[in-house]
Amino acid sequence: MTKAKSYVAVYERDSESDAWLVHVKAIPECHTYGRTLRQAGERIEQALAAWLDRDPADFALELRWPERITELASLVNDARRASTDASRAASEATVSAARRLAKMGLSRRDTAEILGISHQRVQQLLSA
Repeated sequence: MTKAKSYVAVYERDSESDAWLVHVKAIPECHTYGRTLRQAGERIEQALAAWLDRDPADFALELRWPERITELASLVNDARRASTDASRAASEATVSAARRLAKMGLSRRDTAEILGISHQRVQQLLSA
């Protein structure tokens, strides 16, 4: 089984028509448009399949959006990653604190009050 050939679909926003223009980088004559990214994506896949006379499953499309859009998406992805990391760290700190407070002899309810969680959650953390 061979790997599907990959093509780059380059997107641009047309300010006059408010549509997405998209073309295949290796085949500039293969182009289309769409009112939405999804529509433009479906249409460029169909256009490339017709151009190559192949099934869309036989190739892959890598999407390239305008640089400013890619930068914004990257900022959001970085923020989400940082949020996930912070959430994981907070969870680990909570478990550690609950265990340390329990070793100090504090009740589940007092531990819950100090950590700002329910006593049931403290019990779950200590049982894990």
